[in-house]
Amino acid sequence: MATEILVFFAAALSSTKPPNAAACNLQLIRLVGSGIGVLALKLLPVFIAHGIRPQLPSVNSVVAFLCRLSQPHAAERFVASLPALGCSPDLVTLNSLIDGHCRDGNLFRASLLVLSLRSFGPRPDAITYNTMMGSVFKHRMPRFALGYLGLMWKSRLTNVVTYGILIDMFCKLGNLDSAQSALDDMRISEISPNVVIFTCLIDGYCKNGCLDSALKLFDRMLELAQFPNVVTCTALIDGLCKNGMMERAAQVFGKVHKEGIEANAVIYTSMMDGHFKKGDSGAAMRYLSRMRVTGLKLDMKGYGVAISGLCSCGRLDEAIEMRKEMEDSGLFPDNIIMTALMDACFKTRNLKKALNLYGEMLARKLQPDVFTVAALLDGLCKHGLLEQAKEHFLKAREFNEVSYSILIDGLCKKGDRSEAEKAFSEMEVVGLVPDKYSYTSLIARFCKDGDVFEAFKLHKTMHLKGAESDLLTYSTLIWGLACKGLMIEAREVFDDMVRCGIAPDVVVYEILASGYLKQNDTSSILNLREQMKKSGLVKEDIESYKFKSSPNG
Repeated sequence: MATEILVFFAAALSSTKPPNAAACNLQLIRLVGSGIGVLALKLLPVFIAHGIRPQLPSVNSVVAFLCRLSQPHAAERFVASLPALGCSPDLVTLNSLIDGHCRDGNLFRASLLVLSLRSFGPRPDAITYNTMMGSVFKHRMPRFALGYLGLMWKSRLTNVVTYGILIDMFCKLGNLDSAQSALDDMRISEISPNVVIFTCLIDGYCKNGCLDSALKLFDRMLELAQFPNVVTCTALIDGLCKNGMMERAAQVFGKVHKEGIEANAVIYTSMMDGHFKKGDSGAAMRYLSRMRVTGLKLDMKGYGVAISGLCSCGRLDEAIEMRKEMEDSGLFPDNIIMTALMDACFKTRNLKKALNLYGEMLARKLQPDVFTVAALLDGLCKHGLLEQAKEHFLKAREFNEVSYSILIDGLCKKGDRSEAEKAFSEMEVVGLVPDKYSYTSLIARFCKDGDVFEAFKLHKTMHLKGAESDLLTYSTLIWGLACKGLMIEAREVFDDMVRCGIAPDVVVYEILASGYLKQNDTSSILNLREQMKKSGLVKEDIESYKFKSSPNG
């Protein structure tokens, strides 16, 4: 087609006869449509010089093309010159300009054009308002979007696109009640929702954890013969998998197959990821096999899910094989994959391989992120290589609360209390808030050192700073107090734990029982035994409980 158009223009310009205006305008439109719009821009002034006046269809084609090139100001200058050429812009022209300015992020200029239309005409239509609604919301201005919606309601211009934008906006804002109300309003207005609208709502419900509502909406789609597309199915299956609802995800997967919708790589990856997170590596790998049978290939995310999943399920050898397969296909592991492999090597006591993987990351210029640093520190600390861990921590460009918690825990377990306290204080200096794990590690160290007063004081600070104690925190503090014979205080901490809604386990009862036994406090022992009976934790006589070690190891 492009060759024919160029031959036409060459003949028209070389002819002694004046070119046919209608034919030239038509060919300009075809030229833009053929993907050679730049040539159309060059030819337009040539034809104007030959006395050919542009007609609205070709003008609109050129304006839209300029706007797609992110040149709305050039398009506007061209439109401003049209009256001198005997051509006046229409609503299509101005809608293209508005869309161009919106794409360019110049909402102020776009809104001025809309205001001009409302004041001087031609009057804005649904396309005008829908363009503005969608754009102002993308720029995080939902109130302005609702303002344009009000103008549309006033002019009775709302259509299915309007509701699609509105519902998508409410879903992304997490306002699902308003999104559902908009869907109900469509029914009242006798506007049928399309697949896009159902998909927006299903995705919104999934991302906000309302899986039952998402499933009901999916079933309603089928009832209304609005057959879901692959995007709808991807959103629903991914949401179900992320929430661990693998049986329901498998049911939807089956429906998808039954309806003749071919699952894409994203759906298979979601199914694999969900099963891996449930610890069912067999089911995950079966989905990988099915995926390969259909001819689909793993992308970077798919390999990441498969390799990380195999690592988390203790199938390191297969994960390493998959990495080789990945590289053979031309893809190279990213930070996530390398970190998963390194962490798995640490956990299988293969220290040399883990450190080699970390060295490989650095050699490939992969910048370790907070997760990589955390995995490295955790592995080194658990292998007793605390000095190496400290060196890597000091070199790290990225670290967070988890990195500090791991280091503090390692220092506490080694007995290096002063360094642990120093790292703890440093967290606040660098703008990080110590989490419950950092507090618990220090409390355990204080208790082991017999410094119960400092442990108790730190626990109080923990509450004042908003860090929530867990069962391990409380049991550690109770153990420290019991070891010092401070059973009244230990019982107070126990009661505080129960008031906070944390259910004591058998270890906590054993700690208290051991303390009471040392003091021959029969009354408290019997009282404790009754509590254990009510909790269903008594398996043998309370007198046989012997506390042998601290809960923090």
